[in-house]
Parts: sequence; C-alpha cells; structure tokens
Amino acid sequence: MSNRASNDSGPDRSRPADAHFVDQRAFQFLPKELTLKCRKLIESYHAIYGYVGLPDMLWLSDARDIIECHHELTQIFKKASKARAAKRANDSFLLVATLVVAIEVLARDYIDWGKRFPAAQREAEKLVGDFSTRPRTWLMDLYLYPPLGVHRELGDALAEQGNRHRSGDGLNLCVE
Repeated sequence: MSNRASNDSGPDRSRPADAHFVDQRAFQFLPKELTLKCRKLIESYHAIYGYVGLPDMLWLSDARDIIECHHELTQIFKKASKARAAKRANDSFLLVATLVVAIEVLARDYIDWGKRFPAAQREAEKLVGDFSTRPRTWLMDLYLYPPLGVHRELGDALAEQGNRHRSGDGLNLCVE
C-alpha cells in the first residue's frame, strides 16, 4: 500500500483552514513576514473582543469588494459561513481577514511595506483596483484604529523593530 493512498483516504478533519488556501497559491506574492504580522494583529484584536464580530467586519467593511472579486477568497468566506464548527469557521474568517489586511497594507504602502516589496505592492494594487479611488472603510483601519477603549498598541504588530515611529506623515503606532 502506498503512502499516497493512505493520505488520500477520507477527509482530513485536523487540516487547518490555511491548508486549503496554500493549495490555491493565488496569494503567493504576499510577503510571509507581513502576513504573519497581520495575523498577529488580527488575533490580538479578537483575543480582546472575541471572534463573533469577525464575519461582520469582513462583510460590512469594504473588504467584501476584495473578497467578491477574488474567487479563492469568496470560496473560503462561503465555506466559513456554512461551517458548523466555530473553530473551523473562525480559522477561515481569520485567514480571509489576514489576506485582506495584508493586501491593504501593501496597496496603501503602510509603514513602507510597499517600498520594501514593490512587486507585491503592484499585485496588491491590482487586487484593490478601483476600490481605492472612492471613499471606503479599510479593514486594516478597523484593526489599527479601533474604537475608544481599545489598546492602540495592537498596531505594533505591523511595525518593524527599528521602525516603530514614522516621521513625516504623522503615523505613530506606539502609545506613549
């Protein structure tokens, strides 16, 4: 009996939501360092508030435009919406949020991520497309600038060690 046959038999219930995504390779252009920092930012926010509002944050912000225009994101979002297990649904929604925030960070060149990865920025700008020309609610802003009473230092997750303060544009991710 081959190894392949034993691995293909039956659904793998322990497979994380990310495994489905990795097969798609559609977002390979996103820098791993950025996606890890975005995921940390999103997880730290939801550690405070819980995951109950995550689907609404994705759908009611303008992230839905990005989700609807990309087949893989739409499929992951739909599967998460239909999932019976909360852990599986949350993992899928977390994946979508991570990807959308990473795309927005690159497209907006937030904290020079676009300058560090210009090819990735061009790909992100293609995905954001015309949505960036009209007023919109960026998903990353919901995480970086949460309502009063939320710890704004969550944004430190996107900052590099030596680049926590950015001069010139008034952005400061640290609370002093």
